[in-house]
Amino acid sequence: MVQKTIVNLNTFGSVVAYKNKIRTLCIAFLGLVFSLFTLIADAQTYPSRPIKLIVPYPPGGNTDIVARIYGQKLSERIGQPIIFDNRGGASGTVGVGVAAKSPNDGYTIVIGDVGSLVVANHAIPSRPYDAMKDFAPIALVSSVSILVSVHPKSPYSNFEELLKRARAQPGKLTYGTSGIGSPSHMAMELLQSMTSTDFMHVPFKGGAQAVTAMIGEQMDFLVDGSAFAQVKGGRLKPIAVTGPRLPALPDTPGIGENIKGFEFTNWWGILAPAGTPADVVNRLNDEFKQIAALPEIRERLSGLGLAARHSSALEFADHIKSETEKISRIVKTANIKFD
Repeated sequence: MVQKTIVNLNTFGSVVAYKNKIRTLCIAFLGLVFSLFTLIADAQTYPSRPIKLIVPYPPGGNTDIVARIYGQKLSERIGQPIIFDNRGGASGTVGVGVAAKSPNDGYTIVIGDVGSLVVANHAIPSRPYDAMKDFAPIALVSSVSILVSVHPKSPYSNFEELLKRARAQPGKLTYGTSGIGSPSHMAMELLQSMTSTDFMHVPFKGGAQAVTAMIGEQMDFLVDGSAFAQVKGGRLKPIAVTGPRLPALPDTPGIGENIKGFEFTNWWGILAPAGTPADVVNRLNDEFKQIAALPEIRERLSGLGLAARHSSALEFADHIKSETEKISRIVKTANIKFD
């Protein structure tokens, strides 16, 4: 009788242990389900708080303008404030570096350009990021063909005349840009390698200084988009652009129309820190796609000599890669020194 009682107690203990295991599994399962629902809810409610948009240049330049045009419209669409954080310094690499080290939760994004994402590879080897590894590209948002202009008194009425003179007198014609390694400088180095010409580069410390020098007739021509306002005001004369014709200057031809295969544009795109969830990237990409298609956005950008653009996240990643390869070839061929 005693032995039978012991067996029954053991059986009872096993049942209790089994029920405890079931209870534990149920609790774990419910916790997992709750977590999944929470994640889904978070994804569906993103964004639920303000988004910081880092602008890696001082206020007033094209990068800042493009960021604010898109950022303000994004705020209207998502119902959350966009906080513009201008972090200028070291040709844009300070601000982009801050973005690279920010949380990858979708609440910090950055606007980058060919200078900070590509040229910086050569100009600033100590930059604190790798554009192709440390970011999740979201979308291209704008691009611009770089304007080539001369003084109204200039004897040159088109770019072909400049090329003819350059071939006859190598190294005599001077052109100004906003600095060594600027998109304008890169465009001209590419042109010279494709046309076997030699122009003398006159770099300035910014677009404003270069424009002022051109108005003062201190060089033969200027390659810089900062001259757009002066061109529209009649103080400078446009003779070409480095890429597709600008809607605001439809009669100014692209250099590539006469030199097959030549094209160089400056561009801007939005990125997030690497590891940002794919659903967040997709949501933002779709928002920027919708914004780029708005007539008011296209008109505002066109009035500034810029063009609205859109790409998928993958297309933007491929664009950064191809631009990196192109700039590397230009720097190597021209033996550009950034000291």
